[in-house]
Amino acid sequence: MTMPVRAPTIDPLGSLVAGAFVTGTRHPVPLVGTRFDVAIEGGLATVSTRRQFRNDEAGSIEVTLTFPLPVAATLYRLEARIGDRTLTAVAQARGEARSTYESAVDRGLLAVLHEELLRGIHMLSIAHVPPGAEIVVTADWASTLTILDAAGHLRIPLTVGDVYGRSGLPDSDDLIGGGPPQLATVAVRSDAALVRLRGGALVDGRATVRMNAPIDIEVAGWTSRELSGRAADGRQVRLRVEPVEPGTGALHAALLVDHSGSMAGLCGGPGAEITKHEALVAGLRQVARTLCAHDAVELWEFDDKAAPIPAPSGSVGSIEACFREQIGRLSAPAGGTELGLALDSVMRGSKAPDILLVTDGKSHALDVHRLAREGRRVVVVLVGEDSLEARVGYLAALTGGDILVSDGSDIAAALAAAMSALRRPTVPPTRIVGKPARLSVVRGNARIAAEWREEPAGVTGTPGRAVAALAAGLALPAMNEENAARLAAAEGLVTHLTSLVLVDEDGPVQEGLPATRKLRLEEPVMACPVFNDLGATETVRCYSLGGGSIARGLRNLMAFKRRRVRKSPSKWLRPRPADLPPSTAERFASLADRVPWDLVAKELASGDVSVLEPGLRGRIFALAVLHEVAAVAGRLKIAPFTLVIGLLALAAAAGGKRRSAERVARMILGRSPSAAAMDLVGRLDRAL
Repeated sequence: MTMPVRAPTIDPLGSLVAGAFVTGTRHPVPLVGTRFDVAIEGGLATVSTRRQFRNDEAGSIEVTLTFPLPVAATLYRLEARIGDRTLTAVAQARGEARSTYESAVDRGLLAVLHEELLRGIHMLSIAHVPPGAEIVVTADWASTLTILDAAGHLRIPLTVGDVYGRSGLPDSDDLIGGGPPQLATVAVRSDAALVRLRGGALVDGRATVRMNAPIDIEVAGWTSRELSGRAADGRQVRLRVEPVEPGTGALHAALLVDHSGSMAGLCGGPGAEITKHEALVAGLRQVARTLCAHDAVELWEFDDKAAPIPAPSGSVGSIEACFREQIGRLSAPAGGTELGLALDSVMRGSKAPDILLVTDGKSHALDVHRLAREGRRVVVVLVGEDSLEARVGYLAALTGGDILVSDGSDIAAALAAAMSALRRPTVPPTRIVGKPARLSVVRGNARIAAEWREEPAGVTGTPGRAVAALAAGLALPAMNEENAARLAAAEGLVTHLTSLVLVDEDGPVQEGLPATRKLRLEEPVMACPVFNDLGATETVRCYSLGGGSIARGLRNLMAFKRRRVRKSPSKWLRPRPADLPPSTAERFASLADRVPWDLVAKELASGDVSVLEPGLRGRIFALAVLHEVAAVAGRLKIAPFTLVIGLLALAAAAGGKRRSAERVARMILGRSPSAAAMDLVGRLDRAL
C-alpha cells in the first residue's frame, strides 16, 4: 500500500537561499539516567537495567543505543513507563518485530524495540519520543556467575574500545564510542557472605559508577542451592548452579595468544599498572606449573598474522621448563588484530583438537560459523576492561568451549580455569525434541542443571521468572530452529530469532518522521590523542598515569605511536542497488551518501530541503528542473524536487544500511517504488 505523501511545506527557491542546513548541529543527550539493580541468589544473577530518556528538543526523536551484553546473558523482559502508564513488550519473530516497530514509526506512534544484533551486542530503539516527554525503559536479563578461585564473578560490560575490522552491521546499528561522561547507579543484593564491587565501594549495597568501565561484582561465601521458577507452559523449572570439579585429563591444545597493538593498553582493574600483554605473560608463567608430563601444549602468537613459537632445541628438562622458555620468546605488542586469520592458521598448522585463545577480543574479522564447523573446541580468556565478548564468546559457545573474562589482575585464575576446562572431555549437547525436560551444561567454570516438571510451580516473579528464562535460553541451542523460535517467543526472550517490541497505541500521534539520535558509548576509562608518524592525530585508549606508572604509560603510548594503525574500510561505502547499472549505483549513491539522513529525515520526508548544505541543495534542484523528472513527478503527483529526495533516499537505503533513508523513501515513494521511478535513477545519473 502506497504511503500518503505530504505536500511540501516550504518554498523551494526560498529554501535554496535560506541555507539553514543542520549538518553538525549539536543536540541534547536524551539519556538522562541509568540504574542497575543486581540480585544474586544461589549462583544466579538477575540484572534489571533502568534507562531514563528525555526529549529536550522541539520535535519528536528516535533514540537508538547499541551496547554490549555478556554472550551468556538471557534477556527476557522489557517494559516502558510513559507518564503514569506502564507498557510491557511482547516477543515476536525478529523480522516481524522490526516490521511492527517500523509501522509504528510510519503511524507516528511511540514504540520500543530491543534486538540482539550479534551474540553479545544488543540494540535498543525508542521511536517518536514527544517533545518534552520522559520515558523510562527497563530491561531484565539473567546470567550465572563465573567461578574463579571459589568466588563468583559477574561482569556487566558498559563500553567497548576500538574494534579491528568491520562488524557487518548497518551504520545505524553499529557500536560507536566517543560519548559524553555518564554516571550510573548500582544497587546489589545477594545471599552471599561477602559482596565486593571491584574498583569501587558499595555503601549499603549501593554505588555510583562512571560508565567508562565494566561493572565487576565479586561474591564470596555463596552457597549453591536449588532455585525454582515457572515456564510459560505452566511447568515448574528447577535450576542449580554449582562449581564444576577440575578437569584431570591430559591437555592436547594449541595456546593462541594475542600480541596486537591493543594489548599494549593497561589492563585496568583494582591496582593494575601493567599492560594486558604483560598480565598475560605473567599468567602463563603461573599456569606453566600445572603442566604434566603427559600434556601436549603448543604456543602460538598473533597480530594480523599468526605464527608458532618454536620449541627449544635440545633437552631443557620438563614440559614446564620448555613452556617457560617459549613464553620468554613471545613478542611485544604490535600490529593489527586478525582473529579469524589467526584461528585459521592454527587450525591448518596444528592437529591439536582444542584451542585456548587469549585475547582482548577486539576484532570483528572472523567467520564464527565457518570456524565452528572445523570441529575444534575453542576456550577463550578475555583480558582487559575494554574487551569484547561478541564474536569470540559466540565461537566458544558453538564449539562446546567456555569463555572467561579477566580485567588482568586475576588472569592467572582465569587461565587456570580455562586449562581445567580443556582437561575435561568434550560432551556434545543432547538434542532436544519437543519440549525441554532436562539439561546440564558447563559455563563460566560452573555446572548448570535445569529440569522441567509437570507439577505447577509455586514461585513467580523474580527470581522465578529469571530461572525459567535462563533455562529456556540454555535449551535453545539444542533445539531445531522452529521449536527454538517457538520457545523463545513463549518465554519472551531476545535472541537471534526473536525480539521484544511494544507500541503505545493510546499515546499521541506525532507528525512526520522522528529525528534519529544515536547514543554513543563512553570511551573506556579515558582516551587521549596520540600523534602518529604522519603528524595526524588519532585517538587511542590509555589510562590515568598514577603514581609509579608514568614511565610505563609513556612506553605504552610510544608503542601505539610506532604501531601502524590499520584502518577499517570506510563506513560510507554503500552497496550498489542490485537493479541499477553499476555506474549509476556508484555515482548516485555517492550523492545520496552526502545527505545526513539521521539528522534531517523528518524535514526531507515533507519536502523541506533547507536543512541541507547549499551545494547539495543545488544538485537536487538542478536535477529537479529536468524534463524527465517533472514528467515522472507529475504521474506520481508529487513535486519534482521531492521526487529527487525520494530517489536519493532509495539509493542510500540500499542493502538496509540506512533506516532513516529507508523511511524517507517509504514516505515519498511508497513501499513499492514504481518502475518509472527506478528507471529515472539512470537518467539522473547521467545528468550529474
